[in-house]
This record gives sequence, C-alpha cells and structure tokens, in this order.
Amino acid sequence: MAASKVCLVNATKPLVLVTGAMGVIAQKVIPKLAEVCDFRLIDREATTVNGHQVSAVDITDFAAVLKAVQGVDAVLHLAIASSRNFVTDEALFEADEGDEYLRFNQATIEVNLRGTYNVLEAARMAGVKRVIYGSSLTVLLGYSDLPKLSDHLTPKPSNFYAVTKLWGERLGEYFSRAHDLQFLSLRFGTPHPQSDHPKYERWLTDDLVRSTFVTYEDLAGAIRCALSSPRPAFGCYSITSAGEGSFVDTSAGQEIGWRSTEFCHIDGSITKVKL
Repeated sequence: MAASKVCLVNATKPLVLVTGAMGVIAQKVIPKLAEVCDFRLIDREATTVNGHQVSAVDITDFAAVLKAVQGVDAVLHLAIASSRNFVTDEALFEADEGDEYLRFNQATIEVNLRGTYNVLEAARMAGVKRVIYGSSLTVLLGYSDLPKLSDHLTPKPSNFYAVTKLWGERLGEYFSRAHDLQFLSLRFGTPHPQSDHPKYERWLTDDLVRSTFVTYEDLAGAIRCALSSPRPAFGCYSITSAGEGSFVDTSAGQEIGWRSTEFCHIDGSITKVKL
C-alpha cells in the first residue's frame, strides 16, 4: 500500500505531541503531516517552526513531560542528543576517545535513556495509547559481513548511540506488553538531503552511507503509516528509500502499510518510484 493512500484511524485529526521539534527530521516532516495531524511541539527552547509554536520542555524533566503529554492522542518521539553540538575532532570521536566522546555519551544517556523513559511513563500515566519512536538504522549496522540487513536480524548496534536507541526499543516493547501501549519503532536511515551537514559531501561518495539514505517524503510517509496502523502492538521497521546498491530490506514496513515512494540515485538526485 502506498504511504500517500493511508488514512489515519480517527475521523478527526489526532493531536500528536512531537518531541525534538527543532531537529532536522521534525522540521522537514511536520509540514508534510499537517493535513492529517494537529501538533503540540516541544523542544528544549521555545521558538516557532513552520508557523507552529514550540514550547520549552526538557524531556529529562518528568513533571514537564507529564504536563506536555496531557490530552494528546499520540506521541512522536524524535528528540535526540545531536553529535553536531559536541564534536569537532571527528577522528578522535569515531575512535571512541576524547572528552567530546565522553560528553556526547553522557548527553545521550540523559536524552535517549532518561528522556525516553520519561516520555513512555508520562504517556502511560496520561492514558496515551500510541508512541511512535524515532530509532536509528545504526541498531543493525554492527553487522559488517552481511549482504542484506533485515529487521528479522537480532540487533547489533554499531556504536554507543545505537546502543541507547536499542535500549529505547526494548523499553518500548516492555511498555507495550505490560501496559497496553502501542509502540512502533522507525529505524531511520540517513536523512537526505542534508546540504548543511559538515559530512554531507563525504556521504554522497560513500557507498555504504548513501545506501542508507532516506528522503523526507519517505520519512513522513513512514510516520503517517505508523500513526495510522492499528496493529501491531509492538514493531520495529527499517526506513530507507529505494536506491542503487541498497542493502537494507525494508519489507517489514509493509506490516504498517509503508513502502518507499522515492528513489535515491548515485548522484544524490531523487525520483519517484513507480508503484
């Protein structure tokens, strides 16, 4: 089923709480979802994005999250600690060394562990029954010797950040099983394009990274499907766009009605997939 043809379950637009509303993904997908959702947007600082007011809420503050989640129909949890705010020495960071690596990991623990727990616990206490979790394909990228990655594989995180995202998935499975909360994890690939990212030009020439590209149209489509799907109670789905040399099997997404509608070419251009 094409993502563009999936309709939300409710006849009226659901109110969705979005964490990390000033992040790259949220800023790109919110306009694409505005026809089917109303939003309550939160981030660490108050501002506006795409004409929407963003309230200042620190997700590591449980009381603040509990207040923010009152009265919403679903939560789209996109908040992360971004390495862009910490890393200047990329080589040292990627070797798991240095003060920047340690500071980023501490921030990641606060946001991805404490923050994710707060979001799920607050949702449960407020009676919210659906959480869409922005996970990462890095939970599978520890495999370096397989021709294809699939959501049927046992996760194998590629770095510490990926470990924390995997922890969020396991916490979501527990809340789904113990507290009747639908938890759908979208394992995002590398958002494309990101012309302002310092590593973007390098990514375009890296076959491995380029094969994990996901367009904002496909990201929005996956989120739309996750917000729509009445089943399953728990699921994890790799989200990348179709592309030349892609090694990611995204067929599990069909369980929630999603498949890629855009194709990423070697030169970085994007075309529509013929359905």
